[in-house]
Amino acid sequence: MSDMSPAAIQHYILSKCRELVPYFDPKETIHGFCGSRSKSSRGDWIIEPSAKNNKFIQVAGIDSPGLAGSPAIAIEVVKLLQNAGLSMTPDPHFNPNRAPIITPKRRVQRGLKMGPPDKNDSLGKDENMMAANIVCKCEKVTELEIVRAVRRSLPIDSSQSLRKRTRAGMGHCQGDPDNYDCEGRVRAIVARELNVPLDEIGGRPWPATTTLTKRWIDQEEKEDLHKRMF
Repeated sequence: MSDMSPAAIQHYILSKCRELVPYFDPKETIHGFCGSRSKSSRGDWIIEPSAKNNKFIQVAGIDSPGLAGSPAIAIEVVKLLQNAGLSMTPDPHFNPNRAPIITPKRRVQRGLKMGPPDKNDSLGKDENMMAANIVCKCEKVTELEIVRAVRRSLPIDSSQSLRKRTRAGMGHCQGDPDNYDCEGRVRAIVARELNVPLDEIGGRPWPATTTLTKRWIDQEEKEDLHKRMF
């Protein structure tokens, strides 16, 4: 699709949507997102020892359905490491059942607070305040959920790693600084928790991508989308 115009891309995608869901209404479109994912030139995942060092296991090109396949991938990697001579001793204290980071919420839930940055922040000390402080209003992610993720054993040093763990910044506005600036809020919390300067916390490497001309499209553009569906 690299040589296609935004209009041509929209026509292609919407026509496929119509085949899958005949009653799909393109006028309800909010954003058109795209992303990048790893692809292997072999046409399959790469899970194997390095040709230069068999103790280094290559796990690359994991595209869809990599998430569903991740448990099986982990088992395979353990086998490869054992074959490479790694001595493995089971940890008797390992708990495979981790507590959830996200607390399910109703669409409208009492007690949640939204406001300007710093207005409802807890400084990381009051758990009740953290549980009420909305950091990402599109996905209703709270300060407590961000802090839970940061305080786990897997290191976090960017807003992007929190997107994957909590969905903060993955809503309709895509972390728009002119909307609620959830990405800026998340970075500030991570910097506070790690006790490091804010500029050491990574952010989104590029703005959200869309084929729409504006974030909230007008009626004319909605009509154009409707035409491109056929």
